[in-house]
Amino acid sequence: MNYTAWIHYGLAQLTSFFGRHEVAIDEYRLSIACDPDNARSWRCMGFLQAKTGQHDAAINTLREALRVDAADSNTRFNLGFLLHQLNRIDEAIAEFEQVIAANTNNDRAWYGLGLCREQKGELDKAVDALKEAARIQYFNPHAGHRLALLYHRMGRREALLAEYERVNGFDPKFGDQIRRETGITAG
Repeated sequence: MNYTAWIHYGLAQLTSFFGRHEVAIDEYRLSIACDPDNARSWRCMGFLQAKTGQHDAAINTLREALRVDAADSNTRFNLGFLLHQLNRIDEAIAEFEQVIAANTNNDRAWYGLGLCREQKGELDKAVDALKEAARIQYFNPHAGHRLALLYHRMGRREALLAEYERVNGFDPKFGDQIRRETGITAG
């Protein structure tokens, strides 16, 4: 990053810290104008655009960050997350799958993939993805909760009870939530 780009990047970081997101976005644009291959500025600007509801701009900006640094799994995950939020499920799946291809131990990408597969009605694939997220990050109550709800939806009572017991063993609050949402009784 050249000196002028670095100054604009620093000003963007500072103004963002103080909640002046539009000013920060403008500073990131100036940084990128000085250094178009500045993945860090692209990435940060995309994050702020998403945060401020500029979703289409954020998607384009995050894709530019990936053009500059295709191996940036965090940016790819964030793009997948944003696409999922916007109900662009097939695009989100493609991003999550690329993250997983680069790092099979990325539990967040497996979780996102599971949510997308569930939303598409691909319940068996959703179960597989959520099981992998829970395997990688055993103490992730969110993956366990979603998995339990899927088992309930699929009528897989034994699997539901086993997942409830697993989650309840380390997070009773989520265990209670699973019990309330599925109607199972504590055993």
